[in-house]
Amino acid sequence: MKLIGLAGILALSSLACQREEAAIPPKPPASASAESTSSPVAEEKGEAPTGKATKSSKRPAVAEKKFPVAEPVADKPGFVKSPFSGSIIDVRGIPAGAMVADPMYPAEEKKHFQVPKMSPEDAAKANEEMALRELAEEDAKLNAPVAEFIPGKPGFIASPHVKPGANDGAYDKVIIDATGLEPGSVIEDPTSTPDEPRFIKVPGEAPADTR
Repeated sequence: MKLIGLAGILALSSLACQREEAAIPPKPPASASAESTSSPVAEEKGEAPTGKATKSSKRPAVAEKKFPVAEPVADKPGFVKSPFSGSIIDVRGIPAGAMVADPMYPAEEKKHFQVPKMSPEDAAKANEEMALRELAEEDAKLNAPVAEFIPGKPGFIASPHVKPGANDGAYDKVIIDATGLEPGSVIEDPTSTPDEPRFIKVPGEAPADTR
């Protein structure tokens, strides 16, 4: 009898434990990361997640800087009018769309403009004129006259070319600082123009000052 009673007590205890385990609901699976708040419904609808904004979404759009296009000079292929200074600039040999700095401004001001597109006829004419200019420059260098020393001003020379409208006197000529230049070297004269290139030759040693 005692054995039967003990067995009954153990059976009742086991049944009670099974009922308690059945009464405890199972734990739900771990939730997704707190940073992601998107729901399956929103993903099915194609809606954007409502999570935190990323760094890329906070960046402002950078506006592309546009440079002005220079105006072609009529009847002068390869030359343009600067949109900044209005100066006529030689852009022969520079492809259309290339950036050119206006030489009338300091480099730090970054006054750049685009070279306009030329018609095939104008491009051919500009290339021909550029080839002729190169030949003229080579000829001017080969036949460059020798400059003159200026008495009492060591290192300074007078150009053999005179300014337009000036007299032929020695001091009506352009004065050039030739300090550090090698004797016999050829330099471009300040009076040189695209249509009429001019060069001069640096003279040899200066004569002794007899003052």
